[in-house]
Amino acid sequence: MNSLSYKLLLSFLLVILLPIGLAILWTSKTLSTLLEKRFAEKSAAQAEQVRLLLAEKQETATGLVSWITAMQGVKRSVKGKDRDRLFQHLLPLVGSVELDFIEILDREGKIFLRVHDPSRYGDQPRLARETQGLLQGMRDLPAYGIEERDGNAYLSAAESIENEGILGVVSAGYALNPDFIKKLEKVAGARTVLTAGGWRVSVDGIGRVPENESGEEFQQNSVEYRWHRTGALPSLELRLPLKTARGQEGLISLFFPIQELTGAIRTLQKTLIAVALLGVVLALLVSWFVSRRLTNPLKELVRGTEQVASGNYSASVHTDSRDEIGALAISFNRMLEELRRSRAEVESYRQELERKFVKRGEELEETERKRAAMAYMIAHDLKNPLLGIQKALESFAQNGFEDGDQKKRLLRDLLSASDLVVGMANEMLDLYRSDFGALPLSLTAFTVEDLVQTTLRILGPELEEKKLRIVQHLHPPHISLLADKRRMTRLLINLVSNSIKFSPRGGRIYISGI
Repeated sequence: MNSLSYKLLLSFLLVILLPIGLAILWTSKTLSTLLEKRFAEKSAAQAEQVRLLLAEKQETATGLVSWITAMQGVKRSVKGKDRDRLFQHLLPLVGSVELDFIEILDREGKIFLRVHDPSRYGDQPRLARETQGLLQGMRDLPAYGIEERDGNAYLSAAESIENEGILGVVSAGYALNPDFIKKLEKVAGARTVLTAGGWRVSVDGIGRVPENESGEEFQQNSVEYRWHRTGALPSLELRLPLKTARGQEGLISLFFPIQELTGAIRTLQKTLIAVALLGVVLALLVSWFVSRRLTNPLKELVRGTEQVASGNYSASVHTDSRDEIGALAISFNRMLEELRRSRAEVESYRQELERKFVKRGEELEETERKRAAMAYMIAHDLKNPLLGIQKALESFAQNGFEDGDQKKRLLRDLLSASDLVVGMANEMLDLYRSDFGALPLSLTAFTVEDLVQTTLRILGPELEEKKLRIVQHLHPPHISLLADKRRMTRLLINLVSNSIKFSPRGGRIYISGI
């Protein structure tokens, strides 16, 4: 019963803990995925702010350049090479927009006027190739894009000043330096790395992109998520394409630290483990209680069945259970009551049968004794006169008759018949002697031919009546036997008599002896 308790306890634990474990695993995986998804969505929203900031800067630079090129005063000042008047036109713009530089080039490609910080950008910046090509009439000027000057990278907008021909070029934009990255990080709230024009810019400085990475960096045309779960600073990297008028010219990588996310996931896992342990304890207690409730009535039933097996039908099972086991105990008690009643009835019936059997046996013994005495008496009475007849016939056979051989043959037949009658009487006597031992055999020596002739003489009238012919095949002709002649004669008479009965009229009966 203890093994049953352990099995029930283990079954309950499996039934309870398996769903709990699966639910915890599923919940942990689902919640972790949900937290990561929420974190990625939040990071994507911050990355969207960076994209909007870049779009705003592009719109500011291109709008300012377009506005400057449309000013008639700027056109007259450039055409008349009046720097003072041109400066007066541009002075209201200085400080009103957040640009790193504004410059105007004349038709010869020389800087006619530049508004910037000389300590940061130099006094003699070299022209970009696009600007030089525009002034030389060899290429179109992109509205906005990346340009390099003196080993530095810029994100600038440019537009030509035209008045019956190209008078010059207006260019304005931003330097791609750590200050620019700081502004992006302030909006993104994450470490930012900008890769453009072969340069990689971060708050730590500016450096060249390795040649083995330069091709890979510009293959991403949409936002890409990359989880960096190992290393000193685990993070989620969002890669944004940096698009200009030329197309995609760079890549902005935003690294959002995931320490907070990892901590939240670990806290969630610890909470789930604590809940699982609590569930295990509760499941163990519930399983133990339920198994006890199930096994105690079963123990009581086992005790009752053992008592019944030992022959104690007065036992009964007592249990307070009101479930199916309680119903089983009630049925068991009813079964015991029925067994007691049935046993009493069977015992009474057995005694009655024994009494009738003894009485019937006595009656049969008495009847058998009477039958044996009567049969013995009849056989004994029948034997005496038959023996007298036999003796007389023997005397007639020995003395002969005057009528000849036919009478002798008749006497022999009568002698054989009387011998059979005496034999049957002896058999009847032997039948009743068998009650006191084995039947004796009268062994004598005789020939098969004599046995057959005796049989044919006795059955001669029946053979003549159906005109049947007997065909004998005795090889050798004189076969001697040592047997009970009387019983052998009766056996052969029965066989030939059956043959006569089932043979057609005028047929043949074959008797063979080998």
